[in-house]
Amino acid sequence: MMFLKIKQLFILSTLCVSTIVLGYHDYFEEDFEDYAGKDIYNCNATDNDSSAETEGIQPYKPPHDGIPLYFWREPRLLNFGDHLSHKVLERILNTPVRLYKSFSPYKEKKILAVGSILSFAATNDVIWGTGLNGKLMSKKDYAFTKLDVRAVRGPLTRRFLMEQFQIYCPEIYGDPVLLMPYLFPEFKRAKKPKYDYIIVPHYKELKYFPKDIFENVVYPTEPWYEVVLKILDSKFVIASSLHGLIVAEAYGIPARMLRITECEYMTKYVDYYYGTNRPNFQYATSIEDALLMGGEIPFKCDLQKLYDSFPWEFWPYAKIHKTKLY
Repeated sequence: MMFLKIKQLFILSTLCVSTIVLGYHDYFEEDFEDYAGKDIYNCNATDNDSSAETEGIQPYKPPHDGIPLYFWREPRLLNFGDHLSHKVLERILNTPVRLYKSFSPYKEKKILAVGSILSFAATNDVIWGTGLNGKLMSKKDYAFTKLDVRAVRGPLTRRFLMEQFQIYCPEIYGDPVLLMPYLFPEFKRAKKPKYDYIIVPHYKELKYFPKDIFENVVYPTEPWYEVVLKILDSKFVIASSLHGLIVAEAYGIPARMLRITECEYMTKYVDYYYGTNRPNFQYATSIEDALLMGGEIPFKCDLQKLYDSFPWEFWPYAKIHKTKLY
């Protein structure tokens, strides 16, 4: 009965959201604009230009311990998906990674990876897998003019950067969390999963999934490794947490997006699914619907290209062991 009430409560919002998804689909049916005639800033080409030294400009030299990482954190709350940004970078570099201090008077170049955190970038920051926040679609919401873009989450983010800022953005897509099976070999999908399915709600939707009613709910605010282990111990994942979906799909576990509120814009989900070659993705509006629908089709993404695009040069003293993923 509770599921039916939730479904009825949000049926109107679901119709609105469906319209939004169709709008995104129509938007991307058109070919990308030809940017050849535009003045697109290529940060890599500029930084590597030998003329910098001849003009007396010193080339950028990263600190001994590398550039810091920025990822989204809230007071008294740490979302596991955002936290994975720190863990993925530490594993890929095989060294501790400094965190960017937002309130420090010294503003240095930083890297942004996992999350819809593009609006927190400053001029000349490094972007690797970051995505656009649908709440911030105006150019005035952004403080940067130039970026060093290595990869983005999906085509919505790429198009936004190229159209709004004329920033060069390679067509390399994917959330870095998709690399987890290669970076964390100790995490393996259970051979005999404990759970037939689990629910991983967005952290703003926890009130709809009290643990005394939903025994198989996993909160994304639990320790990151516990969330990952519970996902790996399930046959099927139903999630409104984007990284609940991504972790499951990275390890080949069927997953279905759940949409029962409008607390999050659709932008990040569309960006992720389009970036993994699934423009016709569908979401469920109730647990029952998700169970009937089963998992979304598997993602298709060049993970080797995503891995190779990592900006290794900013950690010149790290003991890095680059590898072929497959």
